[in-house]
Amino acid sequence: MKKFLIIAAVGMLATSCATKGEDAIQKSLTNIHEELISLQSSITEMQNSVDDLKSSDARNKADVAANTDAIAELRTELAYLNNEVMMMKGRNTKPTATSTPQTPTQSNQTRDSIIVVDVEDKNPKEQEQQIIIIEDSTASKNSIYSYAIELNNQGKYADARAKFEEFLKKYPKDSLTGNAQYWIGETYYSSNDMRNAVTAFQNVLDNYPKSPKVPDAMLKIGYAQDKLGNKAGAVETLKKLINRYPKSRASQLATEKLQAWGA
Repeated sequence: MKKFLIIAAVGMLATSCATKGEDAIQKSLTNIHEELISLQSSITEMQNSVDDLKSSDARNKADVAANTDAIAELRTELAYLNNEVMMMKGRNTKPTATSTPQTPTQSNQTRDSIIVVDVEDKNPKEQEQQIIIIEDSTASKNSIYSYAIELNNQGKYADARAKFEEFLKKYPKDSLTGNAQYWIGETYYSSNDMRNAVTAFQNVLDNYPKSPKVPDAMLKIGYAQDKLGNKAGAVETLKKLINRYPKSRASQLATEKLQAWGA
């Protein structure tokens, strides 16, 4: 009987120890599981922070590109208006008996120099006044570009294209070359010459990949492809635009167009 009791006591003690060991192991496993959940949560938060930073950086880059383009366009418009003001001043200058040529020093002091010349005829009432504009290299560059923009706005697409091409030829390394090439595409697009428009816009992508006009060029390529009957190509182009420049205005227009197409 005593042996039985001793054996039973030992058994209960062993069972109790085993239970306590299992409890300790289970508690350790629970603690490890909780730590893993905490670590996973921290990793998720860090990943979200990284994604937010990437998204913010993309938006900032898009904003910088858009602002750079806007500033460039404003500068050209300012140059054009400045040229117009100078011409108006020249028209309001009182006639003189003879023209006064400018010295090199005088020419260097002003960006645009205007000389008023009277053409005398036998009849004084028939005298005509001519305005000769002398521009330095910087003024010439801005004048060509702004004049091309103005011609395009007036619907004189062939003349505008010729001026943009002149700009590219004279200033191939200028910061506005990508813009000029884009506007060449616009002159073709506005003239309903979609094949040449696609070629001109593709030229922006191939030769001026850092130009702020790249998203707009991709958008117009998609539009032109649709007009040429290549809807599949148009959809592919617009989807590429959305993936590469998701924060751009061109991307928003591409999204609206795809929704309209049901693509």
